[in-house]
Amino acid sequence: MSSPADSSPAMFQSPPSRRAGSLVGAFAAVFVAAAAVVSSTASLHAQAQMPDPKQISGVPLPVSDVPAGTLTLLVVRGSFDQPIAGQDVTFTVDGKPRVLKTDASGRAQVTGLKAGTHLKAVTTVTGERLESQDVTIADSGIRMVLVATDPNAAKRAEEDRRLAAGPAIKGSVVFGPETRVVGALDEDQLEVFYLIDIVNTARSPVDIGGPISINLPPDAQGAALADGSSKQAAVSGSHLTVTGPFPPGTTSVQVGFELPASGGTVHIEQVWPEPLPQVTVMMQQAGDIDIRSPQIATKKLVSDQGPTVLAGVGPALPAGQPLVLDITGLPHHPRWPRYLALGLAMAIMAIGIWAAATPTPRRREA
Repeated sequence: MSSPADSSPAMFQSPPSRRAGSLVGAFAAVFVAAAAVVSSTASLHAQAQMPDPKQISGVPLPVSDVPAGTLTLLVVRGSFDQPIAGQDVTFTVDGKPRVLKTDASGRAQVTGLKAGTHLKAVTTVTGERLESQDVTIADSGIRMVLVATDPNAAKRAEEDRRLAAGPAIKGSVVFGPETRVVGALDEDQLEVFYLIDIVNTARSPVDIGGPISINLPPDAQGAALADGSSKQAAVSGSHLTVTGPFPPGTTSVQVGFELPASGGTVHIEQVWPEPLPQVTVMMQQAGDIDIRSPQIATKKLVSDQGPTVLAGVGPALPAGQPLVLDITGLPHHPRWPRYLALGLAMAIMAIGIWAAATPTPRRREA
């Protein structure tokens, strides 16, 4: 993800106007802030995503819930929900081997280790040798996992690849929990971004019988897709279309547009063609800006070394039910000086035209 300083007009595909081009910097800044909010605010997640066990296999993790001088090792096959019981594990402590068996939960534990002790764990599961990194005991307890390859998982992964490359099947898609509305202020214009995740939980591409169509607010200006959006997405005026079939996993679409902020408040009513698992609205905080919606249950200010963001979260929203949203406290300027200046300019122009068209006395004598 690029930082705001790294953003460039290439982030948006063929912006149709200056307004679309001005969305670039705001999108980058607020997208970075929004990502920070999502990653740091637990209420925006149904559950934390677990890492791939293979990536942390054999890596020592100092923890506070294990007594100092103790190392707890877990041996699993493929995933944490498949522990291997009765598995011989060789712990080499300061050059001396010690063999222990894992218990019913797949764990083996070495205790009474002094600070500075060197230790390594090795085991062999179905001919596959698993070994830990070299560990030096410090002043905390350590957890570690050794992960054997799951042959069934490998077969399933290969089958997933085959199905993903095959023909589409009839089915449905949903909007993912990362789908959200993000706003930012640019002078007297409100920049709005829809970050949409379209999720296909099937193992094959899915044909839903037509495209996903979203009508943006009628006064949306300069709508454009962000770089990185799916090639299946297209914007025409204030209409977003995402064509199928949809591949397994997530199809990401980010669209940005501007809304005039006259009067200090912007009202948005957005209908979604698929249900939202939760309502998430984020607004870059400045001055007295606030988010108001009957569908937002909680609001929180969050900052992670970047712009402060006001995040609002609410329960699931059924398909076809509009998200009703008011952005208030936006700075605005009275329009009468603009109209007065325009009127004076037109009056001066009219006088000039009249003077040029009216003959002078000398012309009449001639």
